[in-house]
Amino acid sequence: MASEKKPNAANEPWAFDKPEAVLGKAVVDCHTHTHFSGDSNTSIDQYVTEFEKSGLTHVFVTDHQSIAAFPLLEERLGSRVICGQEQRVAEGEVIGLFLTHKIPPGLTLADASKAIRDQGGIVYLCHPMDSKRFSVDLETLVSSAENRCLDAIELYNSKSASINRQLIEIARKFEIPMLGGSDSHVASAIGSSGAVMPWFDSAPDFLAAVKHATPFGRRCDPRKSWPLQVVPTTSNQDSELAAGRESVL
Repeated sequence: MASEKKPNAANEPWAFDKPEAVLGKAVVDCHTHTHFSGDSNTSIDQYVTEFEKSGLTHVFVTDHQSIAAFPLLEERLGSRVICGQEQRVAEGEVIGLFLTHKIPPGLTLADASKAIRDQGGIVYLCHPMDSKRFSVDLETLVSSAENRCLDAIELYNSKSASINRQLIEIARKFEIPMLGGSDSHVASAIGSSGAVMPWFDSAPDFLAAVKHATPFGRRCDPRKSWPLQVVPTTSNQDSELAAGRESVL
């Protein structure tokens, strides 16, 4: 795990240094949002600009209940952007990585885990035990770990006010890899948390690489403004996927 450094700004009460970039290593932000989430003000242009400045090699776009941003970003970033989705489930929220189609609503965490894996995806538990958000609690985390429903856990989330040390103990006990995600709802937060790991080109590669990942992160939760060109989306937000397509294939 990366070493902790003292806060250097009011908006950064915690920070864990990003390891030095090494040739052949991937630097990944596993949790980002665009305006397709509805609560983010990040346009596609802003997302691309900030990604190019971030030092990341890969990024997962993980909008709430939507995969509509992915084809738009893929046109600009190619294989450097990977399709994901943050989905509300009965017990909290979970992210599917390497998705080919949307995670359906109305599921339990166990059912969502199956739906993600059935399409070849990776189950990434975001901001667990965060009392300020709708998050999986301790009991659900432990039972999900025992039942092997999780592929990775988000240790560092840039919107979180603190680091939960109990989460580290649970992840180590059940040998679940720990990663980081900015949870960026403002473009400038992209890349503020993530992980450095061996290079990957596919979901199986990624699943092997996360076992050797080093997470990094810092508190970064800028206040949102709402420029005129950004309009929060509605329940029909995925209609942008070209005439009602429900997959990215």
